[in-house]
Amino acid sequence: MKPRKTTYLAHRWIGLVIALQLLAWSTGGFIFSVLDIDSVRGTTDSRMRDVLPIRADSRAALPRPLQDVLDALGDVDIGSVMLIDRGLGIHWEIRDTQKNILARADISGASVGLISPDEAGHLALSDFRPQADVKSVKLLESDPPSEYRGGPLPAYRVDLQHAKQPHIYIEASTGRITARRNRSWRLFDFFWMLHTMDYKGRDNFNHPLLIVASALAIATSGTGIALWGWRISTKIRRRG
Repeated sequence: MKPRKTTYLAHRWIGLVIALQLLAWSTGGFIFSVLDIDSVRGTTDSRMRDVLPIRADSRAALPRPLQDVLDALGDVDIGSVMLIDRGLGIHWEIRDTQKNILARADISGASVGLISPDEAGHLALSDFRPQADVKSVKLLESDPPSEYRGGPLPAYRVDLQHAKQPHIYIEASTGRITARRNRSWRLFDFFWMLHTMDYKGRDNFNHPLLIVASALAIATSGTGIALWGWRISTKIRRRG
């Protein structure tokens, strides 16, 4: 068999295999874009309550100053009271049943406010493994950048001097590190935006543009496979 014909046949059969996979990808993308992800995960049928509120009689076991902090919060459901050290010493963290932070107190139970910019820088350097210096620290209270979309606010963004251009995001009310971003993440996020075709929020699969594009991709792959089949069947009939 001549090399040209061999190459043509190989191209045709490999093309069929790839077309089938493209059809599978396109069909999967269409299904993903049509189905509501919250419904898939079952969250639409859930009360979204991870824990039950702490009963009033259970609060008696807590230190008296901490009980005063809880009383000052008013009529809210307390989900957890946790003693934790996030790198700034031991503190109490008080959260509701949805895990939202309500208050932070020191070991004696005295209420404390937001962590300081210096503390945020210290936490970022402690978290980042390579050697680096703090370039800047900024408190975000609203309108976070796209790379921190959906993150809890207020939060500090700590920029570090390093070739990877890292940004460490730290919850200002607790010192909890909520996101780590770098140059590779931003490149990935850009192509993720192209993949989802959500050019604003970047994370929405259920929008008309993606649904239409997925349907067109299915049509393109499907018709390509159909044309391949008709071509083969025509040749078989002619030989017969």
